[in-house]
Order: sequence, then structure tokens, then C-alpha cells
Amino acid sequence: MRFLSGLLFSVLMISTWYEGVATGATITYITPLEAQDSNANWPGGTNYSNNFGIAFTTGSSGPFDIDWINLGLNTSTSTAGSASLTVALRNTTNLVPAGTVAGTTAWATDAVNFNKPTTTSTAFTVNLTSAMLTNISEFSLQANTSYALIFYAPTVSIGMGRRTGYGDGVTKYTVTNGFTMLNTFRNNSKYSNASGSFPSLAISFGATAADPSPVPEPSTLAIGALFVGGGLLRRFRSRFLRG
Repeated sequence: MRFLSGLLFSVLMISTWYEGVATGATITYITPLEAQDSNANWPGGTNYSNNFGIAFTTGSSGPFDIDWINLGLNTSTSTAGSASLTVALRNTTNLVPAGTVAGTTAWATDAVNFNKPTTTSTAFTVNLTSAMLTNISEFSLQANTSYALIFYAPTVSIGMGRRTGYGDGVTKYTVTNGFTMLNTFRNNSKYSNASGSFPSLAISFGATAADPSPVPEPSTLAIGALFVGGGLLRRFRSRFLRG
């Protein structure tokens, strides 16, 4: 009976340990504090400086990967069923909060294609995956380094989602992993849509944690342990009876 009790205890401990094994998770580095309440069209032109974007500094535990980017957009006047947009990671012009914008060095650039609603003035979300961000997802963000994440040259007239009404210098993004926000800009200039209003942009990005190596399900481990234990118990009883 002691043997059987010990076996059952071991099975429960194995099951409990495997239930605690971590699985892959979505990591968000930066996301707006509040949902968008309006939008603004991209400035004219296809140069990288004709952009919407954010500047930030990474945390000390880098390097960091970008596996996904989510954008809140609006169809504005476009009725096309698809569009494309250029996404780029660049250096920043300085480290001054609320004063820096995208610099002249492009670290990684991707042109992404996506489907969109065909009705005008309609909000929609674009989820950019690592498969769409082939260059950006391969680039490693170094620790304690500033970067600009920018979006420019849309092929149709669409709007960038934003949240208006924030004062200058007010926190408007949630950050993790030691990231800090530096600036929000349009046309590579600090973005203000009206006197005293400095919007956030509907830009979120982050990584996907790798899944651990596949392990047996707890139930499989438990059943296997019971079979093994049962065999050992039969051998123990057989020896006892022969003895």
C-alpha cells in the first residue's frame, strides 16, 4: 500500500509540473492607451518623410524582435478592395523626447499588401505578421537604442487612426519591457492636429514568444506511470508470494 500511495503521489506531482509549463505568448512592446476616435489622411508624397510614425527607445534586456504590427486605419475616400503601404524601421534624429523624428538611415523596410473594406469612411484594422514583414522581422532591435517606426507611401487615399485631445507631454501609450516613447509624428514633424491636441496613433507592435519543446500531455504521463507502476506492483507481489 505504501508503494501504491507513493506511486499515485508521483503521478500527481508529474501532472502538476507539466500543467505549469509555459506556452508561447504574445508580447506587446507599445500600444495606444485608448482606442482611436478619428483619423487623418497621409500627407502627399512618397518619400519616407511623408509619414505617420512613432519614435521610441528599447529596454535594457534586448535585443528585441518585431514579429507583428497592428494598425488602426480608415478607408477615407477609397473604395478599392486592396492597398499597400511601406513600413520602415529607421534611426532617430536625436534622443530628445517629443523632439525626435525618423532619420536618414533605414535599418529595415517592407512594402506590405492588405485587403480593406470598399465602403468609404470605414475604420478597419490591419494585422501585419512576420510573413508580411520579412525584413523588419529579421532585424534585431538593440538594447537601449532609439528607433523610428514609420508608415508611408500608401497606394490609395486612406486614413491613419488616432486618439485626439491629449495635451503635450501627456502619456498616451502603454509600454513594456523597458521601452519608452519619445515622439509621435506626421510628415516627420511632431504631430498636433489642433491647438493643444497631440494625438496618439493606432500603432501597436511586439513579438511572439517561442513555444517550448513539445512535451507529453499530463494525462499521457499519468497513464504511462500507472502502467509502469502496475507492472512493478505485480512483480513485487509475485516475489512476496514466492518468498
